Amino acid sequence: MLLGVAISPWKRRMFAITGDDILQLKDAELRTLVARLAVAELAAQGAPCSAVTAGGHQDAKDGGIDVRVDLGNPLVAPDFVPRAMTVFQVKKPDMPRSEIIKEMRFGGILRPAIAALADAGGAYIIVSAQGSVADTPLAERRQAMRDALAGHPTADDLLTDFYDRDRLATWVNRYPGAAAWVRSRIGRPLSGWRPIGRWSNTAIARESGSRISDRACVIVE
Repeated sequence: MLLGVAISPWKRRMFAITGDDILQLKDAELRTLVARLAVAELAAQGAPCSAVTAGGHQDAKDGGIDVRVDLGNPLVAPDFVPRAMTVFQVKKPDMPRSEIIKEMRFGGILRPAIAALADAGGAYIIVSAQGSVADTPLAERRQAMRDALAGHPTADDLLTDFYDRDRLATWVNRYPGAAAWVRSRIGRPLSGWRPIGRWSNTAIARESGSRISDRACVIVE
């Protein structure tokens, strides 16, 4: 994977991923993609990639966490990973208000993992591949996340956000390696490309000895 590599506009268009491409990914692939993107963003800032963890089955009881970033120091340039401690909950289906409340308040009670994240001043991001939301629906989903935190004493310390498939595609398009990975998963790999290798016949034709002279000369055999 190419990490933190700046590429020209025409190359961005060549690798470009859309929200519709993101929609074609499977559940486990979405979680893997978010983990790869978090690693790429940390690497671009010189932060340790080991701070990113993800694992287990997509439907396992994970306490509302699919991908976690846990750094000891603040980020140099926070962006899609907004804080040193950031948790991503990755979902294939859309997440309207009712589903957001249900996800964050399991059984009507704020998930302990999210409460602990708020206490630590972290960030909680819901990623939805199915969702493609305009300004108003996005604002509604963001408000639902805030409402789900109601009553928790450190709710104001938790940064929350909602990434739909188009915002996720924007993140992907920053890293050509991630874009190429998505293309390979959805059956649209770039054709005519191959890894760097031997571009010409560089083999040694035959063994020969060395000839040394104190004067410049041309030897024709």
